[in-house]
Amino acid sequence: YVIPTGTKLGVAYGVSTLDYADATDRGAVANLVENNNRWTVGAYHPLTKHLNLVAEYNAIESKDHQGDSQESSNISLGAILFF
Repeated sequence: YVIPTGTKLGVAYGVSTLDYADATDRGAVANLVENNNRWTVGAYHPLTKHLNLVAEYNAIESKDHQGDSQESSNISLGAILFF
């Protein structure tokens, strides 16, 4: 989606999963991470042909094989230089 000012908005979602290799692996690492989920929402504003300002929000959740989970979120601000 492009806002009339040239600012672009973006959304991304990703999942990674990790399974045990075998019963020995399960016994050695009971709390192995099972999956990670991440949502990213961003705004990208061109200042010039070679410089964009960037603002992104990330929401992350990790869950282990025992059902415990952790959540985090962060905001990133920066610039992209194209050359």
